[in-house]
Formats: sequence, C-alpha cells, structure tokens
Amino acid sequence: AGAVDGRIDGRWGFHTALQDQPWWQVDLGKVKALDRVVLYNRCDRGVAARAARVQVLVSLDGKNFKRVYQHDGTVFYGYTDSKPLVVHLEGRTARFLRLQLPEKSYFHLDEVQVYATEAPEVNIALGRPATQSSTSQWSAPAKPLPDKLPARSIRARAGSTLPTEYPVERIIQQGVRLAASLRRMGVDVAEHESALRHVAQRWAELDLDKPADADTQRRLYLRARWTIRRLAMSNPLLDFDEILFVKRAPTLFPHMSDQYYGWWSRGGGGLYILSGFKGDRPQVRCLTEGWPEGNFLRPDLSYDGKRVLFAYCRYYPWVADVKDKTDKENLPEDAFYHIFEMKLDGTGVRQLTRGRYDDFDARYLPDGDIIFLSTRKSTALQVSRGAVAATCQATQRDSYVRCGGDNHRPVAVFTLHRMEPDGSRIRPISAFENFEWTPSVANDGRVLYARWDYIDRFNGPFISLWSMLPDGRAARLVYGNYTKRPQCVFEARPVPGSSTIMFTASAHHSINGGSVVLLDPRAGTEYDRPILRLTPQVCFPETEGWPASYYSGPWPLSEEHFLVAWSDRPLPGHHLFKKNDPANPRNASGIYLADAFGNLNLLYRDPDISCMNPIPIRPRPKPAQLPEAVAWDGPQEGTFLLQDVYRGLDGIARGRVKRLRIVAVPPKVQPHMNVPKLGVSREDPGKYVLGTVPVEPDGSAYFRVPSGVPVFFQALDERGLAVQTMRSLTYVQPGETLTCVGCHEPRGQAPPNRTPPMALYREPSRITLGPDGSWPLDYQTLVQPVLDRHCVRCHRPGASGAAFDLTPEKSYESLLKYADGDLKKLVFERDISVPGTCPAANSKLLRFLTQPEGHEGVRLDEDSFKRLVTWMDTYAQRTGSFSPEQAEQLRRLREQWRDLLTPPPRERDDEL
Repeated sequence: AGAVDGRIDGRWGFHTALQDQPWWQVDLGKVKALDRVVLYNRCDRGVAARAARVQVLVSLDGKNFKRVYQHDGTVFYGYTDSKPLVVHLEGRTARFLRLQLPEKSYFHLDEVQVYATEAPEVNIALGRPATQSSTSQWSAPAKPLPDKLPARSIRARAGSTLPTEYPVERIIQQGVRLAASLRRMGVDVAEHESALRHVAQRWAELDLDKPADADTQRRLYLRARWTIRRLAMSNPLLDFDEILFVKRAPTLFPHMSDQYYGWWSRGGGGLYILSGFKGDRPQVRCLTEGWPEGNFLRPDLSYDGKRVLFAYCRYYPWVADVKDKTDKENLPEDAFYHIFEMKLDGTGVRQLTRGRYDDFDARYLPDGDIIFLSTRKSTALQVSRGAVAATCQATQRDSYVRCGGDNHRPVAVFTLHRMEPDGSRIRPISAFENFEWTPSVANDGRVLYARWDYIDRFNGPFISLWSMLPDGRAARLVYGNYTKRPQCVFEARPVPGSSTIMFTASAHHSINGGSVVLLDPRAGTEYDRPILRLTPQVCFPETEGWPASYYSGPWPLSEEHFLVAWSDRPLPGHHLFKKNDPANPRNASGIYLADAFGNLNLLYRDPDISCMNPIPIRPRPKPAQLPEAVAWDGPQEGTFLLQDVYRGLDGIARGRVKRLRIVAVPPKVQPHMNVPKLGVSREDPGKYVLGTVPVEPDGSAYFRVPSGVPVFFQALDERGLAVQTMRSLTYVQPGETLTCVGCHEPRGQAPPNRTPPMALYREPSRITLGPDGSWPLDYQTLVQPVLDRHCVRCHRPGASGAAFDLTPEKSYESLLKYADGDLKKLVFERDISVPGTCPAANSKLLRFLTQPEGHEGVRLDEDSFKRLVTWMDTYAQRTGSFSPEQAEQLRRLREQWRDLLTPPPRERDDEL
C-alpha cells in the first residue's frame, strides 16, 4: 500500500523480494475506463534502472490480466526531476491494474497514480487496497497519507501568515469519492461535482510558482472545502438533528488503564447536546449544569433515545498526590467514577452504583439490564455473585495488573459486570484475571469488548477484541490473538445493517485514540486481511510510531461514514506524565463527521476543553434479546467439552494426547510492578495446577471445573509431557457447558459432522490432582524433594558436585542455568505456542536426567519425573501465588472443591 499512500519522496513505496517476474497491483474498487497511469520511480542509491522495462497489465476480475504497455528500457525518475513515467491507456477498462517486470529482479517504485477518463484530475488509486508478488526485508507498512502534497509546493508571499501549501488536489479527490458514495445512496450530487470540477480546472490553470497567486490558492482551497462540507451535510444517514456528547479534560495520566481511575481525573466539562450542526451556527446545551466540578465519561443512549447512562466522579485536586491510594478508605467515595442515569432533559437523575470502586462504560442491554466495567473484581479466587455482593457491603481490596504500578499509582483491574436497571443485583459476567475495556452490544446481541491477554507472553501488544453472551457465557476471540499491529482494539461498535465492526486502533501507553479501522470478522481473525484502515494518514500508535493527530470514539453511521472525535494534537504517551503538561492538553479534540475517503468536517469544538464520544439522538433498533441462563445461585461449577484436541495440533499424531492439564490463574493481590518475582520474566502470571483429566481416543474430553476461575489447558502425552499449551485464559459461569472444537484450531472453523464425541458417553470427569507442590505452585515443595532424594548428597558444598549446588538455597538458580541457561530460555515468555515446543519435552536437563544409563546411578521414579515435568511445563516458576496469605487460601480451596477432584493414584491406593 506504500505505492498508493500519496507520499512521493524518491524512496520505495513497496519492495518485493528477488524473484522471477515480480509484480505489484492495485484494486480500484470497480471497473473503470482508464485515462493514464503515472509512475514515480525509486530515485535513491542508483537503482532506478531496475524498473526500466516495467510492464502495465489490466484485469476485470483480478485473475486474467492483459499486458497493455511495455517500457522501452529508458530510465525514468519522478521525484528528483519532476518527470514521472506517464502511460496513456486511452479508455481501457479495468478494475485491477498490475505492474510487472519481465525478468528476475527486485521490484520497487515510489508511487503509482491512476486516473480515469470520467474524472482525469482525480487519482483513483490513492488509498486503495494493494498487494504484491512477495515481500522482503525492506518491506514496511504504508506511510500515512500526507497532509500536504509535495508534488506541487507553493511559495507564500514574504511575511505572509498563510500556509505554504494547500492540498487542493487531494481535497478534490476526497470530495469526488464522497460524491460517488452519496450518489449510491440516491443523493443528487451533480451541483457539488460541478463545483469541484470548476475548482480543479481553476487550480490546474494557476502558475503555482508565482507568489501573487497565494490569495487565489487560498480561495480555491476554501471553495473546495465548503463544497465538500455542503455535500457531506446532504448525507441521508444524518437523519437526526441532535448529538449527545461529553466535554471533558482527558485523564491526567495517559495510559490505557489509568485513564479510567477517578484519582487521575481533571475537572470541568459535562454532558451536552449539540443541535444545528448541519448549519453554520451550532448550539449546545448542558444537561449537567450545577453538578459539582468533576469528570464525565463515555455515555450511552437508551434504545428509545430518551435516557442516558454515564459515569461521573467529583474532582478533588489533592487526590492525585495521595502517596498510598491502596488505602481507599482515605479517599472520598465520590472521587471514584460511579454510574448515573437520567432523562435527556436533565431530570430524573439516579445514581446506580456506589462504593470505593471505579464503575464506568455502562451500556444498555436489549432486555433493560445494564453491563458495565468495574474495579470491584476484588481479590476473590473464585469470581461469583457473592464475591461481588461483598463489594456492596464494605470496601474490598482490589486486584492489580502484574506489570505496573505501586502504592502511589495502583493499577486496579476492571472487568465486565451486569446489574438490574435500578442498579441492584450486581453480578460478575467475567472471571478474567486481567483488564477488559470499552464494551458495546453487537447487532446479534453479543457483547463486544477488548481484553488484555499476556499469559506467559510479552505484555505489550495483545489487547484483542472478544465477544461474550450478555450473561458472561461463551467468551471467545473476535480479532487479534497474535496480531501486534494494531496494539489495542478499543471502542469497537457494530456497523448498522452490516456484519462489520468499527474500532479505534489505540496505544498501550496512552489514552484511547489512534486510527479508525473497519473489521470484517468473516475475513479472518488475525493480521491485515480482515481490516481496512479508514484513516490511513494516522499510523497505528506505538507499534508504527506516535501520530501527530488522532481519532477516538467513532460512532458508525455506515461502513463509510461515521461521527468521531478528532484531535490535531499528538497522542500523549504516559511517559510524559506531569501535571498540566502541554503534551497532554485539556482541549485536544472536537466533534467531526468523517468518512472513509479522508474528509473531516467539523461539527463542534470548544476551544477550552475536549469534546468526545458523539452519539446521534434518535431511537435505534434493539439487537436480539438473548436470555440470561447462568445459574448464579446454583452449584459454583460448570463443564468443558473439548470435541477433538487434534484439530489445530499440526504435527501431533492422533493417539498421542492422553490427558489435559488444567492450570488456574489467581489475581495479583498487591500493586507493585513485577513483585513478587514469580518466574524468569518478572511478569509471569500466578498459577496453581488443578490437575488433569482424560482425553479419549477420538481426542475428546468432558470434565467438571469450578466456575468463575480463569484457567488454561495443556495437552499431555502418555508420559505427562506437554505437547501444546494455551497462552490465553478461559472460564465457565455457574451451570455453563463451554464447548470448543479443538486445540488452537482456526477460530472460524465449524465442528465436524460426525457421531457425538466419545467423552459424551460418560459422566463428566472429575479432576485428578497433580503432585504435591503444584497447588499452590511452589518450587520448594514440588521440586526440592526430588533433589533432596536423589541429588543433594553429591551436589552440595564440600561434596564432589559442589559446583552445581542443589541445596534449597541454590537449586532454583542452578537448574535454570544448566546447559548455558537452556531451561531459562525455554520457559521465557513466547508470543505464540507451537505444537511440540513445550519446555519439558525440549529440556536438556530432563534429557540428561532420563538417559537410559541414568546419572551416577540415579534413575527418576515416576513421582519425581512427574514433579519435574509439571514444574518445567508450568514455566519453571519459583512460586505461583502473590502472597503467603493467598497461598493458604489456595490450600483451603482444595477442600472447598473436593467434590470436583479425585486424589492422584498414590493417594487413592493409600485410602484403599
């Protein structure tokens, strides 16, 4: 796409590998009669000659191409001499245009422009989807569309305050594409197209090198902009007269998590209604006049368009400076965000949540209930309605993120909850261990939301899009389990009348803001194929750079048109955290009407404070009303059904997997970053092994688990070695049976049409407990007894093997350092699991200890082998709990869940 990104700089916009007949092509979207193609060559490093015999091919269907031009071998440039290669196509019809070299070579060009006969001044290739025959080490994401066109620079008069360039050509191109979109909706755009053609003609007649033309250039630029504005306001999707929005100063601490804590809020603003936005004199009225100074956050409008949900916290200037915010009793209760509801005339105000927790992002469900995010997850090991009810009676301790924070900046986890319309009967609809963000209700009634998965993998980029049923059942990925760009999939909303989803590609270390993206889940769940960048001039923040401007809170009107907040300021990074820092201004954004063609039309902006989260005020269709089927007051357990573990386990022969290991993850109970150090990466999740369950010969498994407990699975062979492991979490709600097709199978894959899985012909399995020291996970209890039994007599100070000390004080580090740190490398966080690459099966240490001849006469018995394997495959942690108190709570759980568990074989024999 770098060849159609509008940037001409003499470097390469795309770059293939070295291959026979390399090619690049662009999809123009529809069949058009083509006037000409303009090619700008790569000009640096003397490699322009590679494209001297470039061919031009065209196609109607993208499959059958016809060559229409072969260059004669003359070297051309473009950027350095203003003489690009122009190929006249004389009305040939095509939808796809391909450029190709006839021999083995690298292929690279700077920019490709395509012009149609119907509008020969408009580059119809700009921003269109492109592909190429191969990529290379020099391939890179497309650069953002420039705000100015370097091809036609303008010199302003000396001392003039006018801008030095007016991007009239680009503006006209965007207007023509907008007109085409509106024409498809039945709008008569002839007058506006005529006005744009007139501006284009006048622009083409100007001598841009004459300083005296600056005023004329400005007038033409503004004429084009006003024409496009009138065109945009004729959009039939603007079938509403008022917009609900928020005025607020963005958070003091710009971070994806901290932005939702009341103690980092800044005062000012409120809830507002904008009217008259289609004209030149918009009006606003405040719905929260007279409220104490505070911060208002992310509203939602009822389906009948008469009531509004929002979050509000009162502003206390001193709260941000409190050194120990973990003692929440020392903070005012109204300094935390709470959820309110009122009518659109500002009357009937009701406060729905209370307590020293941040409650926010409330959304109406079709049945009248409300979902919302809250820090009231607390430190309960089993998430349940009872645990949440306790937060309504007294202030409970928070659970925290693993990789950041301290007492001054505690980073409390917030997850999804549900309540009745009056705020009663709060229940947790998520048992996830980490953060969840920006929920919305999809067209089919599911809840869309983002969640942060870093289970034994790097913490940075995996903030993905998920969905669940409104009662918390069936949590599953929608997009981005492995995708690193974009980093955060935030503010996802369904597009009306479509299966697509619009979201903001945001940064990890900043506020919600970035580039607007359209996702089509039917096209896949990973990487670039299912997404379309609607605002390509803004890079994906943090992973592709830090953008000079950003979007937030898109409200889709269709796949091509949306309301949005836009900021012309750079996106602030959290490393810039300072009070009143100009890099994080109070007045960054305003409300705009935007489209997929690059047009951005201001609707309202307050010069003193940011305006954001626009919502059309009108009734909207209710999505499907899905029943609540969780047995909240029944037994706190559920079941899993795995249909075929081999679906997705490439390279693992059928029959090899005998059992599943179930590993549970407890919450972090104190706020300090990477403390305690559980394992080798410093940000490991806590772990305790519930045990194992059998896998049938057909690959199926059916078993009971406690509800409200986040778990992941490992597929084990007959020796108990893991052949694959999850790097995500799942859970069941009370009474739920959760079914999966396979193990890491493609997400869109349907289960096979076959007889029922063998596991369904019996009662669900109970969990067979693992070795002592695996619940709670503790190296000294799990592994050290093996060393004491077999190794310490030689590997201790004063003995023959003293250099490899395996006494309790030294053994952990000794085992990690063995064979040049082999085990440490194997267990360090990986971003993806590959079948057959789990630690124990590939460990040089285990291979050494299990050699047929043994080591110094030592042969591992079955119990010792199982202990070592369990420790290695759970990533060789020193401990799996975050405090001695939590470890004791985990021991008590074994008794509490006794009905779900079966003792290991040795214990059963003892009982018999």
